Amino acid sequence: MDNSTTSPIDSTSSSPPPLDFYNSLPPANYSLSDLTVTPMSYRDRITVEFILNATSWLLSTFLVIFVRLKKAIWMSLKSTIVFVTVGSFLLNIPLLLFQAWMVINLQSGHQPVYSVFICSFLKNFCSSTTSAYQVLPFAVSLYRYRTVVLKGHPSPSFVINIHSVVTLIFIIYAFLNYPFGQNNKNDVCFTLRFSNGMELVRIFSTLLFNFVAIIVNCVILRFVKHFENVQSKRVQLTQSLLIQSVIPVLVSLPLLLLSFEFYFGIPMPSSFGSTWYALTFLGPFLMPLSSILGIKSTRRELFDTFLCGCFPKPSIGNSQMKSAVTVIMASKMERSTFTVRDDD
Repeated sequence: MDNSTTSPIDSTSSSPPPLDFYNSLPPANYSLSDLTVTPMSYRDRITVEFILNATSWLLSTFLVIFVRLKKAIWMSLKSTIVFVTVGSFLLNIPLLLFQAWMVINLQSGHQPVYSVFICSFLKNFCSSTTSAYQVLPFAVSLYRYRTVVLKGHPSPSFVINIHSVVTLIFIIYAFLNYPFGQNNKNDVCFTLRFSNGMELVRIFSTLLFNFVAIIVNCVILRFVKHFENVQSKRVQLTQSLLIQSVIPVLVSLPLLLLSFEFYFGIPMPSSFGSTWYALTFLGPFLMPLSSILGIKSTRRELFDTFLCGCFPKPSIGNSQMKSAVTVIMASKMERSTFTVRDDD
């Protein structure tokens, strides 16, 4: 009688906690169908990263609304500034949703449970989409080179087709982690199928596309300056796209260097992990913002939109005349300000 009552209690008290239950063996002992978790120890870090990324995404949303409502910008710069603005907004959604899922579960005291296959796929796929938005200026630089230097007339879908191929390459990298990778312990997935070699390929591919975009934009800028005045809108557009292509390298450099430390044991300054890596999450906003601010006319439109027209220029005449002049001037500015086009 005594044995029958104490036996269940003993078995319950000796049962392993959830984290140990899913990860009680070395990572190599698990198959892709076995279960793993995102550990509670990741809660504080992923919460900060989610807040930074969500803030950047909301600011990107404002830029998307801005370029969509400004019909002249949407039509004239659809293959350059508009493409990067909308592309950054869309390609950041997978990572944002995955981060939200982890934060909601961990903040409610629950460790998300997945199979090793699913958790590894989500982690590697989001890394691929992050690289995909970082190399958006690559397709734009090829489009501009064809239109400006080679005097070609590619369709607006040219940048979409080029970037679709680039994105597909990064997604293939994500799947190649399965055959070439091995199980490792990780913050996101306590047991993660991952390949250091494929991570190195992804990092160098990202840098390669970015540096090609920078070099091509430098060539275009030199070509344009040879025929145009430095203050011309064509030169302004080219300069803004050059700055746009540099931004992904600058904001992602700390995190890229941290990857070398984490996966390959190369020591890096501690500030990279505590402060500067946060810049990576601002990339989807800073990249399109830099190109919008690089052109005087789009910069003026953005500031005017941001200030909600609180500081209009004074007009001469009675109130009725002021209204008429304002309407006429607005329509003229809409036509004349954006004489520059991304296919010029």
